[in-house]
Amino acid sequence: MKRKGVLLHFSSLPGDYGIGDLGPAATSFAGFLADQGYKIWQVLPLNHRGYGNSPYSPISAFALDPLLASPELLYRRGLIEAEDLETARLPGSDRVAFEQVLRRKGRLLEIAAAAYLKRHDIAAFIHDQAAWIKPYIAFLTLDRLYGDSHWSFWQPQHRSYSETLWQELLRGFEPFMMSQAAVQAILRDQLTELRQALRQLNIELWGDLPIYLAYHSAEVWAHPELFQMDQAGRRLQVAGVPPDAFCEDGQLWGNPIYRWDEQRSEVFELFENRISDALGYLDRLRLDHFIGYVNYWSVPCPPAGQDNEPKMPDHARDGAWIPAPGEQLFERLTQRFTAYPFIAEDLGILTEDVCRVRERFGFPGMIVLQFCWQHPDPKVAEYPSDRIIYPGTHDNLTSRQWFEELDPEAGEYRNFVSYARNRLNWPEAPTASNAASLMMEIALGSGCETCIFPMQDLLGLGANARMNIPGTPLGNWEWRMK
Repeated sequence: MKRKGVLLHFSSLPGDYGIGDLGPAATSFAGFLADQGYKIWQVLPLNHRGYGNSPYSPISAFALDPLLASPELLYRRGLIEAEDLETARLPGSDRVAFEQVLRRKGRLLEIAAAAYLKRHDIAAFIHDQAAWIKPYIAFLTLDRLYGDSHWSFWQPQHRSYSETLWQELLRGFEPFMMSQAAVQAILRDQLTELRQALRQLNIELWGDLPIYLAYHSAEVWAHPELFQMDQAGRRLQVAGVPPDAFCEDGQLWGNPIYRWDEQRSEVFELFENRISDALGYLDRLRLDHFIGYVNYWSVPCPPAGQDNEPKMPDHARDGAWIPAPGEQLFERLTQRFTAYPFIAEDLGILTEDVCRVRERFGFPGMIVLQFCWQHPDPKVAEYPSDRIIYPGTHDNLTSRQWFEELDPEAGEYRNFVSYARNRLNWPEAPTASNAASLMMEIALGSGCETCIFPMQDLLGLGANARMNIPGTPLGNWEWRMK
């Protein structure tokens, strides 16, 4: 029997506070999933998002996104008053207005954190989570102090983390720092409550682990020795992907690359700790950019000029594939966590080595149906049972938009239409209005045991509901259900 799931990030849930969150709308949506026979809810990374509001470029590998805190749950727990709740409301919209949400919810969280600190011993929470939360809070404090300038421009005494620095910052900024700790404690409490509701409904929560971290992030600042940077904190190599049919210049992501060889043990420990933390609130974890664990595209940065300013390459064309020790990393991870929690996001340039590593550890890979129609007659019913099939992901066009933009003279269009008519005996010609339904029916008829449908496809939405356009740094991650 097929297992069905829905791909929808918490931020895309409806509600009165400008962005979806971990509160009643999430519990209600889980009830909808259960009623409709779905067993899986897949979300994007839950980390504190960074530049461009991308959850794939987080400023912390561990801290949760404060914008996902539920105002309604804050009120129910007595952490804010009714009038506070009212001031946080925003007009209904199908877009997240991040700047407005940040201002209103930020003020709400300050009030809630102050109330939380009066009731709870935050020192115990900080002690338990010290390895990540102290650098994270110190980073937020300095980021605020320096007016959001990049950490490599901070004063020398602030360019690296230490316990001494933590104590020094406490003397000047303790109220702010304890407030940030309380926000993280509140978020974890809310996520635990939601997980309990999901378990009662027999809904699994699947998440995502970004392979890279933002250049301007707590871990890169606190542990620069783990990344390919010089002593001034300038990137020497950055991540991306090479040119392909979708982007002739490739994609230049800009994330600093790990020192996989020189600091292997320490980098492995960082990944192990990240995964251990994520699996504390997720049932399964998609390994984003799985290819990068086997070989990664590394683009060298130009040397700094006379002004000593760091420079970025103009494009990703001049990079190179470098082997990565992912196989050794997965040996370590599967000994601790088994292979079950992991899903390989194996999209892109699949080499024999990538496939071999995925198969050796038994990680299920992914199939995206939108990519399958280059073949005149894809054998969908014969797709491997252990693959997880999607009409599209958060990086793709919605199925409606995909069909609308197909050239009727192109082979891709003809192959899709032929499959619908001849294999499915679809009673009517494929159209924009039924393309998403068709794609989901094809997925259900595949050999794959698990099908995940983007919520946009369940709603039959078009281009306005696209979540992300890869390679574009701004204007993404904003779609919400009304």
